[in-house]
Amino acid sequence: MKISINTKISFLIGIFFIYSLGLPFCAKPSIKGYLEIDRLPNIAPDYIGSVIPPNIAPLNFKIKERAANYYVEIYTRKSNRQRIRLRTDQIVKIPQRSWRRLLSQNRGEELLIDIYFKAPDLGWQKFHTIRNYIAKQKIDSHLVYRLINPGYILWWEMGIYQRNIENFDESPIFTNRVTKHNCMNCHSFCQHNPEIMLFHLRGDYGGTMIVKGNQAQKVNTKTDYTMSAGVYPAWHPDGRHVAFSVNRISQSFHARKDASIYVRDNVSDLVVYDTETNILTTSPEVSTKRLENLPEWSPDGKYLYFCSGPEVTQETKYNEYRYDLMRIPYNVETNQWGKVEPVLIANKQGKSVSFPKISPDGKYLLFTMSDYGYFAIHFNSSDLCLLDLTTGAYRQLPVNSPSSESYHSWSSNGRWFVFASKRQDGLCSRLYISYLDPAGNAAKPFLLPQKDPEFYDTFIMNYNVPELITGSVDISRSKLLKTALGGLLQAKFDPEVDVDGLSGATKIVKPKEQ
Repeated sequence: MKISINTKISFLIGIFFIYSLGLPFCAKPSIKGYLEIDRLPNIAPDYIGSVIPPNIAPLNFKIKERAANYYVEIYTRKSNRQRIRLRTDQIVKIPQRSWRRLLSQNRGEELLIDIYFKAPDLGWQKFHTIRNYIAKQKIDSHLVYRLINPGYILWWEMGIYQRNIENFDESPIFTNRVTKHNCMNCHSFCQHNPEIMLFHLRGDYGGTMIVKGNQAQKVNTKTDYTMSAGVYPAWHPDGRHVAFSVNRISQSFHARKDASIYVRDNVSDLVVYDTETNILTTSPEVSTKRLENLPEWSPDGKYLYFCSGPEVTQETKYNEYRYDLMRIPYNVETNQWGKVEPVLIANKQGKSVSFPKISPDGKYLLFTMSDYGYFAIHFNSSDLCLLDLTTGAYRQLPVNSPSSESYHSWSSNGRWFVFASKRQDGLCSRLYISYLDPAGNAAKPFLLPQKDPEFYDTFIMNYNVPELITGSVDISRSKLLKTALGGLLQAKFDPEVDVDGLSGATKIVKPKEQ
């Protein structure tokens, strides 16, 4: 019997469609005659009860229930016929194409997962349905982070990587293997723009790498009038100016269980660098004997927020340094500074503020709060808090755990934030994503998904400084390497600044009279 070409094509398309759903060709469409188990299944990661973006990669997971066979269905009530069906072992790897289609066509709906299992002599059984919610708003497509060993004798292997979180593609932006294993840190982007970024190189190839489009420049931001090169950065919304802290940092090691490592500043001030004129400026208002640190611009660019701690003295104990949240008006066009204003005085409550990050709409400020200091990644007491900038009220978010919650960043639409947490094992920081609704309510966070759901069980690198961006960083690594190994542009200090009014934390070297 002859079979027409059209029939063959239709048959192949049918097979492809079935396989795209993840269901073996011979599998039945559903399980019948099962016993209901009165609890939710144990799965890892814990992808239960979260709000997820409609463009996130598949939430692959492991079923932590012993059985001979498993059957999984993923669907929504709205499109009950469109189901992802999987006969599987304990590892559930969801087909990306089917997952992408299911989420994109069902925004605003519950995502339902039914897990059936077959035990010997008992037949099929079914757990309670897992429920997540598909948000209407997308998350930015890429996430940038530094990977570094948690052990301090292995710190020299590190790199800055980008991950497409709509799938599982990860690639290095820059690693330190070709720059004598120097430290590299503090990558930062201007308003989630992958074409405007910077990061620091330390050691023999020290300097600040400033990237704009396909061009890169390495700058020495240390001058005769500043105590160090720029440390913690914040891009002004204009994509031209960058605020930095300048710090003298010390590190101590303790036998204390709550914070075995303590990082503090002996002195710190704030400066602003103009990437076009190559001029670095400051003001006596943000260069005092107090500790000015961790700058952050308001979305309209009119205010510079920062953390402010007490002057370091020999009498003050290490666990008594606490930072308040301040802001100062600054006009980048006229180079005019205002007066420092308090935003949140946390030390009166025995707490310390660090890493202020303002939502793109300017309504909320997300920050970490700990018992003391600012290096939140080392403190189990560090929690994420949300400050309403219209009312001045703040609260701890329900995303916290008994372990450290530290660095965080917003998505470009302000509906998502990502943060680093050590909740999994108390040692390695992992990345978690949470949805924030317009009223400031945060949903249960979920772990950044991986292709292999057991990935984090053996991966021992720390994820540092997660930053969400709207696309990929496309400048070539060869161009970055050439810039890193090349010459250094020396920043100039603003001659209009009254250097005698500065903190005096660094030696002032006035130019010789002509």
